[in-house]
Amino acid sequence: MNLVKITYKVVLSYFFIIPFSFYCAVTVPYVGLLTSFLGGIISLLLMFGSQQVFLLLKPMNKPFLWQMVRLLVLAFLIRLVLVWIMVMFDFQNTDNVIGNGYITQLVHADIVTKLILLVLLLIEMTGEELLLASVILPMLSYLKKLNYSWIFSVFIGSLLFSLMHLYAYDFNICFCVIAGLSHIPMIQAWKVTNSLRGGIYIHIFYNMISIFPALLL
Repeated sequence: MNLVKITYKVVLSYFFIIPFSFYCAVTVPYVGLLTSFLGGIISLLLMFGSQQVFLLLKPMNKPFLWQMVRLLVLAFLIRLVLVWIMVMFDFQNTDNVIGNGYITQLVHADIVTKLILLVLLLIEMTGEELLLASVILPMLSYLKKLNYSWIFSVFIGSLLFSLMHLYAYDFNICFCVIAGLSHIPMIQAWKVTNSLRGGIYIHIFYNMISIFPALLL
């Protein structure tokens, strides 16, 4: 990853487009599902150009299937362990917490609403990876010579992912943190597969395991 030069496009992305996209994702129902995608792809295009963005989204390096399966399983294990710790140590009363609010709404919606919300959620999952990449990759280009630069960048990405889910989890901080930490393997998939597609595909499959039963109810 080449060093990202500080230009008005980078400043526009970091100080307006990206913060606005995060704000909408946190505070604006439904519309926020689209702003992460739009903000992410626009920021990447402004900072890296269309050719570099095309390379970021190129087909994954082979062999990738086993690596993606391992990262997917790791994401579920992180989530299960953190939920178990939260319950065992009674960090918070979880009786009234069902899960992601958008997924819960699918259970009670009619078929047309379910399909519309499903499309929005698929766009959002892709957009969340793009939006995180628009923050992490420029940062990494400046920190890559430092030790643990990737670990630090992944931590920042996890924190931002937690914040993006405040509305979805009804501002339940514990569950937002769990969502952020369980997203770490998806960010790692960018590096393992040498493509943002790795994180996007794992993210979609991870969430679809929860979404699919809701579509059938």
